[in-house]
Amino acid sequence: MKKGVPQRVVITGASNGIGQAIGRAFAGNGADVINLDRADGARTQELCGGRARWVPVDLADPTAIAQSFDAVDTAFEGAAPDVLVCCAAISKAAPFFELDAESLRRMLEINVIGTTLACQAASKRMAKAGAGRIVIVTSVAAAQGWAGELAYCVTKGAQASLVQSLAVELAPYGVLVNGVGPGIIEAPPAADGQSMAKTRIDPEVMRHDLERLPLNRFGQADEIARAVQFLGESTWTTGQTLYVDGGLLSTGLAYFGNAKNALPKV
Repeated sequence: MKKGVPQRVVITGASNGIGQAIGRAFAGNGADVINLDRADGARTQELCGGRARWVPVDLADPTAIAQSFDAVDTAFEGAAPDVLVCCAAISKAAPFFELDAESLRRMLEINVIGTTLACQAASKRMAKAGAGRIVIVTSVAAAQGWAGELAYCVTKGAQASLVQSLAVELAPYGVLVNGVGPGIIEAPPAADGQSMAKTRIDPEVMRHDLERLPLNRFGQADEIARAVQFLGESTWTTGQTLYVDGGLLSTGLAYFGNAKNALPKV
């Protein structure tokens, strides 16, 4: 990295939502961005002002992941990525008794195995260069149980553990690994409908979630992107997950409903 500013950034799942915002942030700071995603990356390329490239890849396919990093090598002319951001993930809501094996397998393949293999491919290149940063976008679901989204919580908890284990494994090679755990973000679902669980668009669930947020609003994708950028340039932070959640995880009994309306005026 030139003077600590990433020049070569690889992002999984940058074709929409949080990943797209992360791509825009790094490209806006002068980085060349490669988007590894099954979904069409044309819009991200446009938003990044020509500084982004899209490499189509199914992150549930180990062979496709390996091939995508061959494309990264070509694009970066053999130079290692400065930063890898693992943002690609899917969720399918279902009560535990109705959770089917295929849905569970697919979430594990993309959210856990695909993330791990992308980290492995990138970190081998970073280790040879003697430096690198990996940021895994986890979730507050890594630290909480959500009714109807057990499988998603399991995969996000695995990602949080991956952050810690990789940080220890890769520290001797100058590779720092951290996570960003978003709270509830105002972002539309992907075109394939897999990027956001159905419970997140239920009006009653939305009302409940909003009332539990001390900052009284949902987050923006750009706010997550800024946290990722910070960790992408960190020099003495590794093995940590930074939760960017509007205070959600801090909330036990919050002011909401009539209690909120009865707050003293100051």
